[in-house]
Amino acid sequence: MMHGVPDQEPAVLTLDGEYDLTRRAELRDRLASIAGATAAVVDLSTATYIDSMALSEFVRTTKEFTARDARIVWVVPAGTNPHRIFAIAKLDRWFALAPTLQAALTR
Repeated sequence: MMHGVPDQEPAVLTLDGEYDLTRRAELRDRLASIAGATAAVVDLSTATYIDSMALSEFVRTTKEFTARDARIVWVVPAGTNPHRIFAIAKLDRWFALAPTLQAALTR
């Protein structure tokens, strides 16, 4: 159960590997798979690289969830490329982040 979403199992999406412009269509399709969820967790624990294109898709997805009062948490472990990119873009202040999947599921 996610905090603020009683009796709701969140949709969990794991993104692994590199996400750059060459994988944009795939990333959009993967994110679209959780679009109707009232609660979701996107796990970037095994993502090795993300660029500005991926960030823009993450921002779009988060805005869509927020607009319909749905909850989305991003798993972004410290020391990873995604963590550094989120921090550089200052998105770590705007996104709901968790260091592990377990932490995201209890958040």
